[in-house]
Order: sequence, then structure tokens, then C-alpha cells
Amino acid sequence: MSRNRTLELLIDLQRRDRDRRAGVAARARREADTAGSTLRMLEGYRSDYDQRAPKRGARAFDTRTVQVHEAFTGKLDQAIGDQQTLARRLDETAALRETDLAEQQRRLKALETLAERRAQAARLRAQRIEQRQTDEFASQAHLRARTKARRHD
Repeated sequence: MSRNRTLELLIDLQRRDRDRRAGVAARARREADTAGSTLRMLEGYRSDYDQRAPKRGARAFDTRTVQVHEAFTGKLDQAIGDQQTLARRLDETAALRETDLAEQQRRLKALETLAERRAQAARLRAQRIEQRQTDEFASQAHLRARTKARRHD
């Protein structure tokens, strides 16, 4: 197998790997974004719930209402904390996947650059060979013309 064909195959494999990593990175980013949206929703709900909460001195609430409110806000705070942890973890995972994708893209770009340099070198060699052949042809034609001209003299 030629060096160029091997390089082409390697580039193809690297492109496929890059595309796979791009999909993984995109999924990770979507999951992180979804977790962030859920967190913002919970925080907004907590804020709204606090505004409607029984307030001291505003009016009398029975003990049961206050207990239910406190139990619910405790569960809501726990859910917010859990969601913050999840959102942070998913953001870190997405950042790692995006870094992984960028590294793969750099590797692919290096191989593509190598292939382009090899192709450019091959074109240059072909041009030089063609130029030598053209020069040789012109030299022989000139020599034949001179030889023919001497015979006619």
C-alpha cells in the first residue's frame, strides 16, 4: 500500500473519529444545558414560593401550614442542591468532551496538512520532470535542426 493511500485511510479514520467525538460533545452540551435550565426553573420556583410563603406578623397561620411550608421548602432546597451538583458535573463533562473534540480536530488538521504538503511536493516533482523533458526535447530539436542545417551548408 502506498504511503499516500495509507495517509488517506488514516485521515478518513481520523475524520470519522472526529465526527463521533463531535456527536458525543454535542450530546454532553445538550445534557448540561438541560440540567442548567432545570436548575433555573427550580430556583425560579423557589423564589416564587418564598414570595407566597406564610410571613410572620402578616396574618396568623396554623402550625400545620408552617410545617408543610418548611418541609416543602426543605425538599425544594435539596432538589436545587442536587440539580446544582448535576449541572456542575454535566458542565465539566461537556467541557472535557469539547476539549477532546478540539484535540482530535488538531490531530486531523495535522494529517491533512501533511497530505497537502506531500501532494504539493508531488506536483512540484512532476513539474520538474515535465520541465526536464521539455528542455530535453527542445535541446534535441535544436541539435537536430543544427545538424540538418550543417548538412545543407
